[in-house]
This record gives sequence, structure tokens and C-alpha cells, in this order.
Amino acid sequence: MKILSNDMAKNYQISSLQRGHIVFASFISFNGKLLFLDAHLERLVKGADFLFPKENWIYNIEKIKQYVDEVFKNSADFQNINYYFRLTIFDDCFYLEQRVWEITSDTLKLMYGLKVKTIGLLPSFVKISNYLESDLELMRAKFRGFDDIVFFDNQENITETSTSNIIVVTAQGLIISPAPSSIILAGITGRKLLEKLESHNFKIKVGTVSKSDLEQAQEIWLTNSVKGIRFVEQFEKKFFEKKNSLYIKAIEIFGRYGEQV
Repeated sequence: MKILSNDMAKNYQISSLQRGHIVFASFISFNGKLLFLDAHLERLVKGADFLFPKENWIYNIEKIKQYVDEVFKNSADFQNINYYFRLTIFDDCFYLEQRVWEITSDTLKLMYGLKVKTIGLLPSFVKISNYLESDLELMRAKFRGFDDIVFFDNQENITETSTSNIIVVTAQGLIISPAPSSIILAGITGRKLLEKLESHNFKIKVGTVSKSDLEQAQEIWLTNSVKGIRFVEQFEKKFFEKKNSLYIKAIEIFGRYGEQV
């Protein structure tokens, strides 16, 4: 146990931090390039202006971009070492966290989550840092030998996973994904992927995705700006084969993290 003095705990006494009034963006560099930085910053400042309308964060976007770019290019061997960045905004302050980042597995096992998501007040572009319920769900998943969980709404339609957007490929080759909403984050990587695939004449649909769609899926992918595009090799008791999948073709066009765009 560690008891913090008032001075040591001063950062925890900021009202916005105590009440969870923050927005953030997570992104990576890959092979010497910051991936989708403009899109991440646009969503970030839009969310910041929603929570802190008096601060007019939109007018600071270029200054933030220049700062991030400067930090990145001053990083050790940035052309060859990949980095993770997390940019957090609260009130009139922002903080950039950086660390070395390594590629992780592109496959995972997925299961049902217990929590039912209900319509909220936050727009889809507001990314907040509250993962307590997701973390509890992940603990349950790990105990069962799974890696992630999928949440549904009260109509049994797919929303998202713990930290990723979800994409379903039907038996007919249609690529479908839930539309952003108050319970589905407007993910950057997922949107960029769908735009790229649509430009290559893949059949795309963004809208309602039902539980039945998921259970009858030919393939399931997860998209996340840090973890990239991942292939679900098992959903509950159903197994999927990555070899010769549409996922492989998508990666060839887009890259695992969007590096081909």
C-alpha cells in the first residue's frame, strides 16, 4: 500500500480527471510513418470541443499536429522503430504519451459479452477513457480461453468489442459493419479500411448487423488503430480458416495497419 501526500496526488485532484472528462486518441507509427494522424486529430479535437466547448480546440489542431510530428521525428531511430502514441485532452490541456510498440498476433478468439449496451448521450466521435466494464468482461474471456468479447444492444444487434470495431463477411462476400452511434465508436482504421476496399470494388454495407449475421458469418475481422486488422479464428464454438480468406486479400490492399494507403 502507498499513501500519497496532497502534493503527490495533485494531478488526481483535477476535477475533469476525477470525473472522467477526457478524450483521447491512440495511434502508431509504422515503418517511419505516422498512420492516419490527420483523421485521429480531427476526431480528437471534435470530441474535445464537445466536452470543452469554451476551449475551441479545433483552432489548435495544426499546433498539435506540429508538436506530435516534432516529437516523432526526434524519437530514436524513428524510421526503423515503431512507436505507440496516446494523445489525451482535458480542459485546456493536452498530454502526449509515447513508447516503443511491437507487432502482435493478427488472429484471436472471440466470445459473447454479458453486458448489453444501451443508447447513450455521447456522439460516436467522442472517445473517452473508461474501460472498467470491458476489462471485467476480458477477465471472464481470458478465464475461458478467449481473447476478446463482442457486445450487443438491446435489440441483439452487434455494437463493438472491448476496444475494436467489428466487421462481418457474409457467405455472399458482402462486407458489413455496424454504423457508428452513441454506443459504437467511429473508428478510424475501420473507416479507412472500408473506404479502401470499396474503391477496389468490394461490396460494402454499413448499418445494422444482427446477431444472426454474426453467427452465420463466413469471416469476422476486428479493426483497431493500434492492433490493426485482426482475423477471428474462433467465435464461441465456430472456427474460421484464414488461408484463402477475404481477409488475406484485404491485407494485401490495405496493409495490416493501413500502411498501404
